[in-house]
Amino acid sequence: MSENKENNFLIKIDKIRKGSYASSLMLKPDDVIVAINNDFYIYGEKRLTEELRELKKDNQKAILTVLRDNVFFDIIITGSLGCKFLTTNVEETENIKKSFSSKENFDLDQLKDYVAMRDVYRRYDIHENSKALSAGLFPPLWLSYSKKWWVLFLFLNMSGLLLAVNVYMFLLGWVLTSLYCYQAQLNLLYSFSMLEGKVFSMKLAAKSMDEAHKIIRMLDPKSRFMYSRLEDPIIEDDSKKEVETKEENQNIVSENKEALV
Repeated sequence: MSENKENNFLIKIDKIRKGSYASSLMLKPDDVIVAINNDFYIYGEKRLTEELRELKKDNQKAILTVLRDNVFFDIIITGSLGCKFLTTNVEETENIKKSFSSKENFDLDQLKDYVAMRDVYRRYDIHENSKALSAGLFPPLWLSYSKKWWVLFLFLNMSGLLLAVNVYMFLLGWVLTSLYCYQAQLNLLYSFSMLEGKVFSMKLAAKSMDEAHKIIRMLDPKSRFMYSRLEDPIIEDDSKKEVETKEENQNIVSENKEALV
């Protein structure tokens, strides 16, 4: 382990290697690594790499605080990022440190892991990156909670048809569907969002779904959510919206199915 030597700079992502862990976290060039486990991180690239390697070796998790477009957000990480880095200058570092001092921080066990998916019209689905027991116990309840109404409608209709044919077929189908929904629930949610034209946008950690919405709204002022306590964003006239839509289409990376926020 390198010495506990502080510097007068932070590290900033320069390039992200294809297939790297940072790529899977949907980090971007110019994202600034601000803190690890809520501690302002000015120890340099070498020590960061060593600490994150040990994190993976010990099968541990950590909170990585990132600054993007003057907005702080947290990500839960489990290993080395695989990036090339630049450094911030003294003035940037001091300004970020001053802003970070007013950020509300949480312990690891207080945060939930979320995945954001969006379409070109900035409509978002936010999925909690954990398994819900309701998906295995009672799939209709899980689908209702996930607000996938059209899938729920299809599920109930198929269940009704099986029940009309044979009660044992219905019970077998229910059990198999429950097991499948529990094991594959995250992939199912992602697939449902993709069918609605959404692609992966970012990962973040927040205390609640409402907080996740707030962070995304700060990063994308025109973001829209189906169910949210936030007010709807201001909608511009159709001509501007058409231009924006074309730009958004250019910003979607089809190879990785990721959208830029």
